[in-house]
Amino acid sequence: MPRDFNDMFRPVYETPATVAWGASSVAILGLHPPLWPALAAGALTMSYVRAREAFHLYRFRASISALRVQQIKVEHAMEISRKHWKQNGFWLGNGFKWTQQEAEIARQIMARSPGEIVGPPRYLPKALLKAIEPADFVPIKKDAIGVPWIHGINPVEQELSLPIEALAGHTLIVGTTRAGKTRLYELLTTQIVHSKHEKASQALIIIDPKGDKDWENRVRAECKKAGRKFLYFHPAHPSKSIRMNPLANWNNMSEPATRIGQLIDAEGTFGAFAWKTLFRIMRAQVADGSMPTIRDAKKFVQGGVEPLLESLLVKRFHAKNGAKWDADIATYITATDPGKGKPALVKSPRVRGMIAMFEDSGISDEAIESLISMVNHSKEHYSKMIQVLEPILEMLGSDEIGAMLSPDPLDLNDKRPIYDTEKIIEEDAVLYIGLDSLSNKIIGSAIGSIFLADFASVAGAIYNFKDKKDIYLFVDEAAEVVNEQAIQLLNKGGGAGIKAFIATQTIADFDAVFGSAARTKQALGNLNNVICLRVKDPDMAAWIAESFGKTFARQITASQSTGSGSSQAFTEFTGSTSRTMSEVEIPFVSPDLLTRLPGLQYFAFLAGSTLYKGRLPVLQ
Repeated sequence: MPRDFNDMFRPVYETPATVAWGASSVAILGLHPPLWPALAAGALTMSYVRAREAFHLYRFRASISALRVQQIKVEHAMEISRKHWKQNGFWLGNGFKWTQQEAEIARQIMARSPGEIVGPPRYLPKALLKAIEPADFVPIKKDAIGVPWIHGINPVEQELSLPIEALAGHTLIVGTTRAGKTRLYELLTTQIVHSKHEKASQALIIIDPKGDKDWENRVRAECKKAGRKFLYFHPAHPSKSIRMNPLANWNNMSEPATRIGQLIDAEGTFGAFAWKTLFRIMRAQVADGSMPTIRDAKKFVQGGVEPLLESLLVKRFHAKNGAKWDADIATYITATDPGKGKPALVKSPRVRGMIAMFEDSGISDEAIESLISMVNHSKEHYSKMIQVLEPILEMLGSDEIGAMLSPDPLDLNDKRPIYDTEKIIEEDAVLYIGLDSLSNKIIGSAIGSIFLADFASVAGAIYNFKDKKDIYLFVDEAAEVVNEQAIQLLNKGGGAGIKAFIATQTIADFDAVFGSAARTKQALGNLNNVICLRVKDPDMAAWIAESFGKTFARQITASQSTGSGSSQAFTEFTGSTSRTMSEVEIPFVSPDLLTRLPGLQYFAFLAGSTLYKGRLPVLQ
């Protein structure tokens, strides 16, 4: 059945009609005409109907002229959340479904001047004004950001839920500074921390480039309340941090080299040579029985691989010939002596002799052969080719950062605990990673990027060899740390139980990372859920609005005409009036609305199906 078209800004004709019908009922009661009981009842009924219609219209006008802010204690918020956990969801604040009706009303409002968007008349009784005020009413300040009428279009709210099943498709969070992203993070991560009692297996990992103290303190406090293990990693606070080796987990020997190699600002021959150098060193380390670390890679790249080669050769000869393997080594050392004053590519005479002995032994070992190729390489050419690799190794493998990212379990003077991603997930811990990007964006981005690659590898191992579990991953300012492994994580991590929340302020940040807008949209298009707070980037607003889809809005066009014929009497004239209703295609949400949202308000497109308009509570 077609819905009536109602101009929400017309005069409230129902108010005089209510008074007239009310007065009629009083007159009928006083005059007692025939059938007066039925007439009085009918007049009272019509007065009630018109009063109800006027009430709804006044309530709408009160709603669009008011700002709503809910402040709630954490304990009360968790009571509300538990109802949503039982329905397999997270509480996302209060709001309503955004349908064709809301889109149509929004279009009407945007066609009017701000002076026409006023509340109910102040002459109404105070009790009535109080009754029509929306929940959590807050007077609007003159300097308030955004327009309140966007959320006020529908005065009737309900609790909104973020379905956990939909989170496997990951979630994009968009919002500019002071739009409410931190409050959204606090609400969601607080629920995740406390919902561990409802979920048997669950881990939470947060990557925060800026290091938001409010968010960190909230998660730390809630972990203490819930009895959850809270782990902290921050380059600016090494004494308070855990130590983590981002190269500890891999499914293929090439992965550790790729994690460092992707941080190098080089392409073509230089990039390939750097990756090959890292791969050979790390493969040899594994063959030698040690765990690859960034600090070891730095040591071998800058100081040479002869000590590593010697260790490998000793193990290989001992395995083949036993303890007497070096009985003839002196002969090989003498045979490989280049002579007095002649340069040698291999500095150590012992290593030169062992290389010759290996080549005569007929043993085949790719790790050893690769290192031999490295030590025999031209030192001048090698030094030139690894110039692109040394800066990143210096940044991540030196001083306190080197000790944090390359933990030495044999260092008894360092009491800080050592963790890796797999261990954190197995222990259902909560990990907060602050990157200190405000102080040093390059190092912060590199650390975040290499950790994301580590998470992608662990996700692959879980997908291939283990039962999946709930792993919630929050990445703020994602453009600073995103890489190809992160894209793979978004594409395939859902099968391992990873539920990622990727946050950004503008789409241009990703364009700079990927090099093209098309690549950005391809990457972000894989995110099934979108939560959009206020944005300032017009391109981002247009892209988000386009993803919400389109609908149709009705509009009424009125025309009038008058005229008179010269051959007729001057008192005769002709005239006509017509009204036409037509439909036009409009976005479900105009991009202008996304740039004018007040703080803590958002549009959410969940599971690729339902669009909501909501507002976030402030946790106390």
